[in-house]
Amino acid sequence: MYTVSEIAERLRREEPGVVVGLELSDIQQVQAAWGVHSLPSAYDEFLTKMGARAGRVLLGTDAFFPSIIEMNEWADEFFEENASSLERPEGALVFAMHQGYLAYWMTDASISDPEVTLFMEGQSEPMRVWPSFTAFLNSHYLDEPGVK
Repeated sequence: MYTVSEIAERLRREEPGVVVGLELSDIQQVQAAWGVHSLPSAYDEFLTKMGARAGRVLLGTDAFFPSIIEMNEWADEFFEENASSLERPEGALVFAMHQGYLAYWMTDASISDPEVTLFMEGQSEPMRVWPSFTAFLNSHYLDEPGVK
């Protein structure tokens, strides 16, 4: 499994100029919008290395700055619309959505590389669970089936 930094570097080599990270002030803006004082270190590394663009990884998914500033609002709407089948897990940090019908969240934002859950609207169970954010990112980098 590749580290977050290795994925960013490999993407840069594949297609120079398509991977763009964030400045500390941008990351602080995300934290303020999400109402958190810190982010899991693996996710913080992702934002630092490729938080604005990651080439082909997560293409078409709202997972990048500046759109992620609105993620909490979108997540609230997602969970409200799916209230009959899903409650927002305590401590979950929604970090990406795909076209409004798929939501990705880290189950415990207090650990360095938390588990990631993918949920599709209208379902009663998660579509997929990755053991860590790094594993989630690897599956998208490697274009595994069923990642979105």
